[in-house]
Amino acid sequence: MGKFERDGFTIKGGAIRLYRRGDTKSDIWHASVTRPDQKVDRFSTKTSDQVEAGRVAERHLDRIRFAEEYGIPLDRKTFRQIAESWYEDISASDLNERDKNNFRGILDRYVMAFFGDRVISTIKSKDVVEYRKWRKDFWISGPGKDVAEISFVRDGRTYKRKPKRSIPAARTLAREDIVLRGVFQKAVSQGYLNDRELAHFKSVAGKVNSRGALSREQYQKLVAASWERSMLVPNGQTLYYRQLLAVYIQFMVMTGLRPGEARRLRFMDIKDGYVVLQESKTKVRKVVGVAGFSGIISFLHDVHQALYGRDISDEEENPFPRPTDYLWRDYQKDEPIHDFKRSFNELLAYCGITHDEHQNGKITIYSLRHTYAHFRIVYGGVNDVYLLAQNMGTSVQMIEKYYGHLEPLHRKDELKRVHRNSASDKLMDNINDLFGLPPFEL
Repeated sequence: MGKFERDGFTIKGGAIRLYRRGDTKSDIWHASVTRPDQKVDRFSTKTSDQVEAGRVAERHLDRIRFAEEYGIPLDRKTFRQIAESWYEDISASDLNERDKNNFRGILDRYVMAFFGDRVISTIKSKDVVEYRKWRKDFWISGPGKDVAEISFVRDGRTYKRKPKRSIPAARTLAREDIVLRGVFQKAVSQGYLNDRELAHFKSVAGKVNSRGALSREQYQKLVAASWERSMLVPNGQTLYYRQLLAVYIQFMVMTGLRPGEARRLRFMDIKDGYVVLQESKTKVRKVVGVAGFSGIISFLHDVHQALYGRDISDEEENPFPRPTDYLWRDYQKDEPIHDFKRSFNELLAYCGITHDEHQNGKITIYSLRHTYAHFRIVYGGVNDVYLLAQNMGTSVQMIEKYYGHLEPLHRKDELKRVHRNSASDKLMDNINDLFGLPPFEL
C-alpha cells in the first residue's frame, strides 16, 4: 500500500488496484489500472460505493484491452499537438524557406483551424470530406468571408494582399492536402492513429491544364519586339527597364528558372554556363543554361554599365558589375525588381500574343519556364527525364504529367544539344546581329 493510500486492494489478477487516498478524509475510491504496455493509469472513480468503483475500473481496463487488440492508440493526442510535431520536422528539413512558410500558413489558417484540439485518433475519413467542403467555402461563406487582407512571408519580408473570394483550384487543394496527409502520417508513425487509409488518402484529382508555352515563332517575335521597343526611347529609366526585360526573357528561356528563383540572383551566382541557386541553407542547385547563355549574361553586364555610367578605364580598380549586384536591379535602389509581370504583359499585348499556338494555354510570365521545357524536349534532344527534372528543380512525375505528350523523351542526348535547321533560325540570327546579341539558341 502506498504512503498516501488506505483501504487498498486488488482485483482482476492485480491489473486493478482500488484505494482511498490517505491524505484526505474523503470516502471516494481511486483506481490504479496497469495497461498492456505496463504504463499505469490513475484516476478517481467518483464514487464511495466499493462495488461501483470496481465496475468503473473494470470498464476502463476493458476499453484499454479492446484498444490494444485493435491497434487503437492508448494515449490521447490532439491534432494540434501532432501538427506541431510534424512542423518541427519540416522546419529542420532541407525544404526551401518559401515552402516552409507556405506550409505554416496552410497549417494555421485552414488545417488546425478546422481540426484544432480534437483527439487525433477520433478523426475519420468522413471528417476529411467535411473539411474539404469547409475549405472550399472558407473565403466565400466560411470564416474567411469577413477577412479584409491576409499577410504572408516571402524572401524574409512580410506582404499583405486581399483574399480571393472564390473556390480554390484543385491544384491548390492538392498542395494543402500535403500538409494534412503529413500530420496524419506523423500520427501513424508515433502510434496515435491506426487508420492508415486516412494517412494515405488521395487528393481530389484536378484537370491537367495545358501549360502555355511560346512557339519558336512567338518567342522570336517577343524577343525582337522587346529590343525594338527599347530603341524607341533614347535613355533613362524606361530604356533600362526595357533592355532588362529583353534580357530577362532570353535568360528565363535559357535556364527554365521560376520567376521567384530568378528574382534575387546576384552576379556572383552566375558561373561559366550555369546558375548556382541556393534553395536553402544547406541545399544548392546548379542550373545549366543552354548554349548562348554566357553571351546573354555578357550583354546583361552592358545594360548595367549603361545604368551606372561606368568608366571602362577604371575596370581593374573597380570591377563592374560587383559580385553582389542583383541581376534584375531596381533602377533607383539596390534591390531586385519585384517582378516583370506588368511590363511583360504590355509586351504580350504589343505583340498580340495571348495564348500558345494551339490556343490551349494562356501565356503568362511563368510561360517562359514552360517554354524552356518545351524547347528542351522538342528541339533540344533531351532524352533523360531525370536530368531535365533535376535542372528544373521539379519531379520526373511533373515533367511527364505536363510535358510527356511532346516527345517520347527517350533519346540519348544532353541539355546543351541544339538542332538548327530552319529558316526561322536565320531570321532570329539576323535580329540578333541587328542588336549586337549572341547567336540565337534554343
